[in-house]
Amino acid sequence: MARIKKSRKAKGFIDDSGPNRRERLADPESYDSRRRKALEKKKRHQSVYEKEKAQSDEGQSAQEQRKTRLADKIRKLNKEKAKVD
Repeated sequence: MARIKKSRKAKGFIDDSGPNRRERLADPESYDSRRRKALEKKKRHQSVYEKEKAQSDEGQSAQEQRKTRLADKIRKLNKEKAKVD
């Protein structure tokens, strides 16, 4: 004996799915927009490349900071040695 399947009737169908994603992100108080802002704020680990780049930048800034008479004298002597060689 064959069973009869239940039929779904679309009588009185109400689309209660809510706002779409774009609308939810536009609302600053919605869960999705708060979540996205939190992810953007979240501190991310630096890649190896970024770490090396930051260290080289620090090294260059440290060299730029040494603008004393002694440092200038040493640079001058190094230039003279390079010219002699």
